[in-house]
This record gives sequence, structure tokens and C-alpha cells, in this order.
Amino acid sequence: MRVTLEQSGGFAGLMITKAIDTQDLPPSEAKQLEALVKESNFFQLTSIVESSPQPDRFGYTISVEMNGRTHTIDVSETNMPEKVRPIVEWMQARAR
Repeated sequence: MRVTLEQSGGFAGLMITKAIDTQDLPPSEAKQLEALVKESNFFQLTSIVESSPQPDRFGYTISVEMNGRTHTIDVSETNMPEKVRPIVEWMQARAR
């Protein structure tokens, strides 16, 4: 499985991309990330468009490639579903 997190916006408006392939992780970390994706029902989620964009807030594009399928969603820090937040936090903590 490969997970890509693109973060944009913020005060500086920078784009930061982090990608992790579970094949490159220790087995315990790979299982953690796979569990987070599964628990979120990621492939059933849809993008959430910000009804009133807020300056200097972060936006996220999250893509998951797994078993020949790819799914991508766009969310912001203000409308991110709670079940997606652990994936973003996990990626931010580990992908440097």
C-alpha cells in the first residue's frame, strides 16, 4: 500500500508532499498504517469542498493505492472527517 499526503496553504502557502509505501516500513508500522486506512473506510470517502474558504488554513489531498485501486480525497483542516485525522497525523509524524 502507498499513501501520499499533500498539504497546502497555511501562512506561507507552501505545498508539502509526503509519501509512504508500506513495503518500506517495519512490519509493525506497516500494520498500523494499514489499520488506520481500513478503519477510516477510506475508499468510501469523498472530497469535502470548503463552503467558505478560510485564509491561511491547510488543505490536504490524500491518496491511497492498494490492491490495484487508487482513491484520492481533498479535505481541509476545518472539515476533515475525524476518521481521516489519524491517517494525516500518522503521516506527518513519520514522513520527513
